[in-house]
Amino acid sequence: MQLIDAGMIAFAAWHALKGRVQWPLTFQVPRMLRKLVTEAGGTYALFWNAEQQWKRERWPAYRDRPEIWDHAGREDYEAMLATLSALGAVQYRADGREADEILAAVAHRLAGVEEILIRSDDKDFMQLLSGSTRMEGRVRGTVRFSDVKGILGVTPAFVADFLALAGDPVDGIPRILSPATARRLIETRGHVRDWIDRDLRIDPRLKAAIEAGRDQLKLNLELVDLSAEAVGKPPAPMEGWGDLAAARAIGKRLGITWLTENGVADEFAVLRAWGAKTRERLRVLE
Repeated sequence: MQLIDAGMIAFAAWHALKGRVQWPLTFQVPRMLRKLVTEAGGTYALFWNAEQQWKRERWPAYRDRPEIWDHAGREDYEAMLATLSALGAVQYRADGREADEILAAVAHRLAGVEEILIRSDDKDFMQLLSGSTRMEGRVRGTVRFSDVKGILGVTPAFVADFLALAGDPVDGIPRILSPATARRLIETRGHVRDWIDRDLRIDPRLKAAIEAGRDQLKLNLELVDLSAEAVGKPPAPMEGWGDLAAARAIGKRLGITWLTENGVADEFAVLRAWGAKTRERLRVLE
């Protein structure tokens, strides 16, 4: 099953067509998804960020950058979500949660049941990789369980610990230790949660750095942890699935010709077919 970091697709659609068509997301994202699903030939689900996220409330600098709806506009974004659901796409979006958390929750529940392909370049997802779960993105291509240590210097089991210690400027996670020092500490002491509140017998300068950054380190780990315990249960998929009449109504309201044509049902049949199969397989989450 493909678990798709949908913001990646939406930003690609926006940058490709902004200024060229009136509704770039509603026009382009379904087409990009159709191509992706057709080429891969498998079940799939899309994951979107909520507008309000608890992580940003806890740490305002966390991923402090505009969301796709800030670029494309609220109306185009909401019309895209409704159109994708109407065409048969299975989508997840939940108040207070970012796409990463929901995707991880679904991945944990499907572990050992499905072969999973995470479509994203986000290195946070490397902590989810296993013999049956891999990643694929535009930057690194395919990343498997065995590739992670060559990329970050730690195995998937310690990715969250490494990011919490070494920080991640892309996501606004402050650095506590240098990457090299973080790796050495993980190699000798293991998971951060196992020693963070203990009196470590280590180099005084290293100990002082950890003690000075202890509160931030705990927060960092809270922000980057995608373990099953941290992300909890997945929510239900978005409603409005498979209603082609609703898609045509959106097209009529927005003046999007391809949504009002009779061929829309055939053109996007693959989204409905694989979407139906996805929902069958997701019953394991209930």
